Amino acid sequence: MSSAFQPAPEGVEDEIVDLWARAGMLRPWNRPLDDIAAIRACPRSALLVAREGGRLIASVAVEDGGHRAWVYYLCADPEARGQGWGRRAMQAAEDWARRHGQSKLQLLVRRSNAPVLGFYERLGYEESAVVVLQKWLDPEMEAGFRGAPDAH
Repeated sequence: MSSAFQPAPEGVEDEIVDLWARAGMLRPWNRPLDDIAAIRACPRSALLVAREGGRLIASVAVEDGGHRAWVYYLCADPEARGQGWGRRAMQAAEDWARRHGQSKLQLLVRRSNAPVLGFYERLGYEESAVVVLQKWLDPEMEAGFRGAPDAH
């Protein structure tokens, strides 16, 4: 694992949510504290964080999805963007996935998010020839999704 990234310790959930909010990661249909709890409850997933000067500066969640691993919540503090934290976070996720026997790492990016698509392309990621389908099982979360301007 990239040396700067370590599993998030207990008791820093509010700090993580604050980082995600500042980085623009939060969406009305996702409950971040529930997401953190779900990541921690799954023995085949990890929430990795990095600190600089005592402050939380970057995060990435990685999850073993069976025969592939998935990446979520990759972000860097907006004040530290351009300093390589995103690249190091992806390296930490890749290292974690390899240690857990995965041969493939996947993630989701909105098509409208051209800068982030470019970031992943520079790291060697490419668009898959699959379509992601969804069905909402929670009406409240679906309402938050449907009402959001960047839902699709």
